[in-house]
Amino acid sequence: MIYQGKARAPVREAVIHCAAIKTGQFKGQRPFQVFSTINRWHHERGFTNGFGYHGLVMPDGSFYSGRPYSMIGAHVQGHNTGTLGFLLIESREITRIGEFEDWFTPVQRQTLRRELGYVSGLERVTGHNDHANRLCPGFKVKTSDWL
Repeated sequence: MIYQGKARAPVREAVIHCAAIKTGQFKGQRPFQVFSTINRWHHERGFTNGFGYHGLVMPDGSFYSGRPYSMIGAHVQGHNTGTLGFLLIESREITRIGEFEDWFTPVQRQTLRRELGYVSGLERVTGHNDHANRLCPGFKVKTSDWL
């Protein structure tokens, strides 16, 4: 079990996100370049600790660690404590809610499933759209597809 923050809140949920970017904005960039850009955006928005997610998954399946799992994220307003946030970089612009493969690659799913498998105590996986009126991540997340 992973615990977050001074109150040591147990982590029981992972939340999947998309970057909500223009089509091809990160094409050809390495994970660190994408991380650095999003980190800058988060600092500009006032996130004290910068990059608000615990991990970043590129279309080629590359995984880049963000915040330590023991640190509370900044990925779902009012729902960060006890959750881990993972950002999928979409392979094309999301314009409506559809299926995973419409915007993400099968290797991204494999990578994130592997990462989630390392986290003991996870009980559910949700999408940002389960907690806020957002298109993100562009598909309906079902726990059974990820754990």
